[in-house]
Amino acid sequence: MKITELFKGKAGLFFTVNALASIGLNIGVVGVNWFIISSTGQNEVLGIYGALSLAVSFITLVLAGSFTDKYNKVAIMKYCCLGQALLFFLTAACCVLGVPAIYIIYALALLNMPCMVIFITVSRGAIPAVWDKSELSKGNSIIEITIQAGAMFAALLTGFLYHAFGFSLLIFVGAVLTFAAYLLLGKSKYSFDYELPAKEGFLLNIKRGIAYLRGRKDIFFYGLVVFVPTVVISASNTVIPGYVEQYLGGGAMVYGLGDMIFAVGAMLAGFLAHRFISASRRPLWQNILFAVGAFSLFLFVTNKNIYFFLINIFITGVAIAGLRVLLNTGFMEAVKGEYLGRSLSLLMALSMAVQALLSYIIGFIMDAWKVTGGYWVLIGLMVLGMAGLGVVRLRDTGQ
Repeated sequence: MKITELFKGKAGLFFTVNALASIGLNIGVVGVNWFIISSTGQNEVLGIYGALSLAVSFITLVLAGSFTDKYNKVAIMKYCCLGQALLFFLTAACCVLGVPAIYIIYALALLNMPCMVIFITVSRGAIPAVWDKSELSKGNSIIEITIQAGAMFAALLTGFLYHAFGFSLLIFVGAVLTFAAYLLLGKSKYSFDYELPAKEGFLLNIKRGIAYLRGRKDIFFYGLVVFVPTVVISASNTVIPGYVEQYLGGGAMVYGLGDMIFAVGAMLAGFLAHRFISASRRPLWQNILFAVGAFSLFLFVTNKNIYFFLINIFITGVAIAGLRVLLNTGFMEAVKGEYLGRSLSLLMALSMAVQALLSYIIGFIMDAWKVTGGYWVLIGLMVLGMAGLGVVRLRDTGQ
């Protein structure tokens, strides 16, 4: 993949908008998580925050499943960016005015995720409209690069801005970046849509999406495996803040640097997965990356050295993000384009329900048992994902 391809035409707009929005949206994840730990010192509060925000995400995705395929994707992405920008501006104002942190935390738990999850789902669902079927691997690699570039810069900003100026300036920067993505989409002359077979009503659209997945159980089960890396990455947002502060003895700088290095590894995986892993070798590499990801998560449990933490989190980023690219490419090749948005929304909604439960469980375990307990949960998820992938392959071959 040539770097120049990222900045040309429709693909260039897609990359630039996703990169800008991803930095702003990730500030709303990385920065808020550290704000919760630094202002309350309780992993359980972070777990409750995660559970509430993910429950809201679940409801949002169930309701959004139909219009992600039916309505103009540029318009949906544009207004998601605007909504997120307004929320972040309001959050910054509340911080400056001295509103108690706990009120800000619970308000964000209810309001922070809807625009973000719709934007991500619609953006990934737009890939077949930006790249043809033979280049889906490229599209998935590019979107992984934009997501991780956003996470990297968000982590960098969190590490430095939060440390030097506090949460209010950090979240204000997030607002500016998401608003910039809104303005860019507002001037767009491109479309991220593909032709649908028919215009359908809201409820019928949802029913058809559910019926499609029920009728293709192979795709449904494979789709559940596809979201394992996403669940692990999301759940790690609950684990890492407390792990860094309470186990490694680090502060905002170490936390931000760790998240940034994870994103660098994940970006590298985005470049390598498309360039070096052919479709015929994809199943082998999926197994390898599941195994490497599980082992690297285990190494966090045995480590108390900050430098080793930074090296290991880079390896974890390469493995888990590379796995996500490979699994998503296979899923998009299997699903009909007109059902892709609905399928992604409904499966992501299920993954959000799992993440909501895990967030609370992980926060509780880390406070009640030991702070490394969260990583044992993530290791279990990776093992289940590898086993699930094996079951799906056996079903496909009829063995």
